[in-house]
Amino acid sequence: MDFYRPFLEKTYTWDNCFLCGLRLGEKNTEEHIFPKWLQHKFELWDQKLILTNKSKIPYRNLTVPCCPQCNNNHLSKMETRFQKLISSSFKNLSFDDELTIFQWTGKIIYAIRFKELSLLFDRKNPELGKILTPEEIESYSTLQLFLQSIRFKTIFDQVKPWSIFIFQSKDESFFYQNNLTSLSLMMKFGEITICIVFEDNNCVEQFMQPLKELRNLKLNSPQLMEVTSYIFYSALLKEKIPSYFSTFNEKEKILRVNPANRIHGRQWNDKEFGVFFDHMLDKIGMQRTEDTYQENGLLSTYLIDENGKPYLGKYLK
Repeated sequence: MDFYRPFLEKTYTWDNCFLCGLRLGEKNTEEHIFPKWLQHKFELWDQKLILTNKSKIPYRNLTVPCCPQCNNNHLSKMETRFQKLISSSFKNLSFDDELTIFQWTGKIIYAIRFKELSLLFDRKNPELGKILTPEEIESYSTLQLFLQSIRFKTIFDQVKPWSIFIFQSKDESFFYQNNLTSLSLMMKFGEITICIVFEDNNCVEQFMQPLKELRNLKLNSPQLMEVTSYIFYSALLKEKIPSYFSTFNEKEKILRVNPANRIHGRQWNDKEFGVFFDHMLDKIGMQRTEDTYQENGLLSTYLIDENGKPYLGKYLK
């Protein structure tokens, strides 16, 4: 079975492996979307994740169908690589390290959507159907294609289809947030946080390069939400969805991916960003006396040092 068959043959059902599309038999397994080691480390087993229809599901029940080969071989090896990166606090990342982060986080955002194919939008009104439709999951076909790099050697020619930011934080808590519209994800593993944008050809990382200067600072919750808002909002600015063309060498089992177009984005809007940031702060229950966007056209910021000086002062008005 080659890498693209799940979408060509529309085999993305609970009878097929979520990663490779293989028809499952009696020996099928289930993959925990958030791995058990992560759930145990941060006591997530009985905590609940909010799905796109605003319903909640325990982390322990977030599983997807998976064939033994993908579960015990490909995903297991990827998981080991990712745990090593966490133990090193994601320092001095190589391209292969970033690819592992891309695979690990991409699996999570795609697998959650795959899970929603099997969950009712409203259990009291089953006629409304599932949270996600088969037509909607097809919009993730590019991400699913890139996830085949977990199974096959993959060469990304002239493109790095992600932007990755690493931050430090002041507490040991776990936090997960995504923005499906911009295809972005933020995950806090105690004192280390990952923010990643998928399918942006590294544009957000280049655009938000000043945020890299905050890598060695320990940020509090509002500050983390602010940098996450900068990244998520930047990803929302792209107007043209990137496309790619790929080839698969069946003999050598090598997938090659090339960009097919350039990304175009609309102009940054401070007022729009302020509304977006306020919405993100609402999600963590942050009480505020004023909105982020002020009447004088300036943006208030939590990214300030002990003397009240903005860390990104030269980039802000």
